[in-house]
Amino acid sequence: MKTIVNVLGFKLSWWACVLGAVNGLKYLGPVAMLIFLILHLYLNSTNRSELKLIIIFAFVGTIIDTLMAYSNLIGYVGLYSEDIIIAPLWITAMWCGFSALVNHSLAWLKDKWSLAFLFGAIGGPLAYIGGEKLGAIYFYGGLFEILVMLGIVWGASIPFMYWVNDRLGLGNK
Repeated sequence: MKTIVNVLGFKLSWWACVLGAVNGLKYLGPVAMLIFLILHLYLNSTNRSELKLIIIFAFVGTIIDTLMAYSNLIGYVGLYSEDIIIAPLWITAMWCGFSALVNHSLAWLKDKWSLAFLFGAIGGPLAYIGGEKLGAIYFYGGLFEILVMLGIVWGASIPFMYWVNDRLGLGNK
């Protein structure tokens, strides 16, 4: 039951983030993700350091996606302002939700650094392609450039999540 809540809660919240952004309801996804995270932490987390992991990746993820926006290869729907390029709240919410998977439904990736890199290098670009197809993300560059950038970014981000997870003492479960 706990794993189902972990996986389905994230997936439903992911959809709420993307579809909310596309339909002008930019807070729908973040609210759905917050509900998921509260339920997740209540059901799954015995170590409150997991909340630290989620907060750390709220910031790290926002910085990463903001830098990708500054690459002029990717743009996002639902920005805070057209004048300020900061990854939107729904992207931050997705990073929070994804980090909640690390010790649960994605625990099988712990200490498998090459596999974690490969998982990120393939899965990250696929998620962004899905977001682009649904109209929440815009690709401004060539698809090859974008896929390489996303592959490198997410290929490095997943092992980094596990590294931070270990530093927080969560990897020893």
